[in-house]
Amino acid sequence: MKIYVSGLYAGGNPQPGVGIVRSLRQGYPNATIVGVEYSNRVSGIHFGKLDELWIQRPWSELDLDAYGEKVREALDAGGLWISGSDLEAMWLASVFPDGHPNLLAPPMSGIKRITKPVVEAASGLPIKIPTYLSTEHSDWDLHAFCREHNWRVWLKGPYYDASRTPTWDTFTAVRNALSKVWSTEKLFLQAHVSGYEESVMLSAFRGELLGAVSMRKRDITTEGKTWAGDVSEVPASFMEPLRQMVRDTNWTGGGELEMVRDASDQLWLIEMNPRFPAWVHGATIAGHNLPALLVQAATRVAAQPVPAVASEFTRIVLEVPVRPDYPLPPLPEPFAGAVGHSMKHPSGLTSLAARLHEIDPHMLDVALAPDAAAPPSGVAELPDTFVADIAAQDFDAMQTPQYIYMDTTATSLFKRAADRAHSLSTNGVEVISGYSIKTNPDKRLIKLALDNGFYAEAISLGEVQSALEVGFRPDQVILNGPGKWWPEGLMPRETMHAVFCDSIADLDRVVAAVAAGDMSAKHIGVRIRTPNITSRFGIPLDSPTTFAKLIAAVKRLPNDSAFGVHFHMASSHVGVAQWWHLFESMLRWCQSIEKLSGRTIEMLDMGGGWYPDDWHEDQISKIARAAERVRTMLLGVRQIASEPGKAMAQPSMALAMRILEIQEHEDDYIEAVVDASIAEIPMHFWQPHRMVRQCAETGELQPIGRGKTHLMGRLCMEHDIIASNVQLPEGTRAGDLLIFCDAGGYDRSMSYVFGRG
Repeated sequence: MKIYVSGLYAGGNPQPGVGIVRSLRQGYPNATIVGVEYSNRVSGIHFGKLDELWIQRPWSELDLDAYGEKVREALDAGGLWISGSDLEAMWLASVFPDGHPNLLAPPMSGIKRITKPVVEAASGLPIKIPTYLSTEHSDWDLHAFCREHNWRVWLKGPYYDASRTPTWDTFTAVRNALSKVWSTEKLFLQAHVSGYEESVMLSAFRGELLGAVSMRKRDITTEGKTWAGDVSEVPASFMEPLRQMVRDTNWTGGGELEMVRDASDQLWLIEMNPRFPAWVHGATIAGHNLPALLVQAATRVAAQPVPAVASEFTRIVLEVPVRPDYPLPPLPEPFAGAVGHSMKHPSGLTSLAARLHEIDPHMLDVALAPDAAAPPSGVAELPDTFVADIAAQDFDAMQTPQYIYMDTTATSLFKRAADRAHSLSTNGVEVISGYSIKTNPDKRLIKLALDNGFYAEAISLGEVQSALEVGFRPDQVILNGPGKWWPEGLMPRETMHAVFCDSIADLDRVVAAVAAGDMSAKHIGVRIRTPNITSRFGIPLDSPTTFAKLIAAVKRLPNDSAFGVHFHMASSHVGVAQWWHLFESMLRWCQSIEKLSGRTIEMLDMGGGWYPDDWHEDQISKIARAAERVRTMLLGVRQIASEPGKAMAQPSMALAMRILEIQEHEDDYIEAVVDASIAEIPMHFWQPHRMVRQCAETGELQPIGRGKTHLMGRLCMEHDIIASNVQLPEGTRAGDLLIFCDAGGYDRSMSYVFGRG
């Protein structure tokens, strides 16, 4: 009996080959086991229980047709083949579309039914699939997905690699890297599921389930890979549908379903692998030798029984002697300060992915749900007001780069917010909006806020003066932030609407100023920071000592001022669902503050940080429920304030720029230099922008989607790349106009003068 086993990489993210060999050696001690690898740098080739080695050229160099014939000859000669690599299993399935009696790997029809993220073949199992979104959608939609799931998301490749992407700049960097590594733009985002990680490993032959075991991860590596676990029987409620799945896919070989069990005992399927897992020998230690069962079914030669030694296993690191015929490769020449090899994919699996695309362009496509809509276009739709505002511009007379004030858009947004606030002001509780001047201090926006009944929300006395100059009265001003006393000498003597303190020291200073007649406010309050939130702002409630100081300070507030509480946490940063969770927590803390201080909260400021779509497209029901929740939990509140500054300002401006030069490189890679830069659009690292090109001949606005073009800024700075992987419309040339929308918030207010002479 001769058995070929591949996937011998045994590093920190190991393949299953060595574990398969260990298990086979126990079941068939006299078999000849041949280790198959595609690099002499894979440490598993030195494992002592291998009888022979079959080392091939790396996948990038192999003649796949000739190698396929060699594999066929080995199988025809009676050799069995167990693949320890997902991509090798896919390639073998392409070489043997009708299978081979001695190929112990799944058929292509079965592999395509387990493609992530849907894993259609597992639909009958008692599991759920975490919410996902293909990266073929527009960046605008992808950013919305991340916000919706509180930035607790994973970006995943088609078969290997998954990375947490807690911020937009992390997401774009990882997407670029994975797309390049795996030669595809078809990745997907998936919502994180909290819980304990479990796996079910199976062994099957020609549609018959031979055995299966369950494993819970008890210790994991920094990469999330199993280091220790406990093995148990698969419950009947899972086993029977698993048996049906194996039958439906005509599965042959090993397989693993990786899952997470959440706090409600629900199983969520993360992915299914078309091979045995790296912990395969852990199951053998527990008395379940699934590789031997596979060989037994294929050969009808009984495997030696393996007694259960323990129900739990762990890993240790062992040094082994190097085979004399395969000495360690020489050290590489140092370059760029680095020495050593990358060992994650030493056999060139990334090259195999590219070659599999050549064999079948759809082989690695991300599988979507059967009832999914048509494939996404990857282009974000522009609101009608955007189109109207851009069409109203005289670009021929415009010196670029130039910010465009989106008059119609801004006017409609402020009016909608005003109408919403008015409709929610019921049952003796007034709902107001405050325009956050720091978001964009443009006088036109401040005036729109005044005209639509907004209050002016300022974080400095300079901003207060800007509001007063436009026409706000002091009693329409809300002052907060840690630097509210700067610059000196500008504090209004008239009564302001509200002043919120960012710390105990700030609160003491405000109380003293009021007592001295240097400040007056209808509402005086505190900004609080709920526990377990990382922020430099607000009075933290984590410490009993600090909380006691807060209560004592609140008791010192002047009785002729109403008490208020300010809660501000940017929903675009923490995520929409997380924001509402923190909002509920904040209300409960407010109840405690009222009870312990003896002061009734009469004003509640809900803060800002809202992404435009989350604020404007949210049906009124959510805000209405929030207002009703406040009325129910804080009976003394007479006014609820919200500060949708970013939601107002961000869509209110766009940035026009022109292409200076187009540089075409190999592999359709294009660099286009524009006259704008990160000095004008500094937020591109943290948020996407909807982009269009204006056709020079027709004036038509053409949306810009995903592609292989990088927009390089005009500055001599390495990181001045204002957009990566975009697709410029056909016919784009130097001198054409590009327009970046959604640039009216912090892009505008944080822009700076650089490289203009």
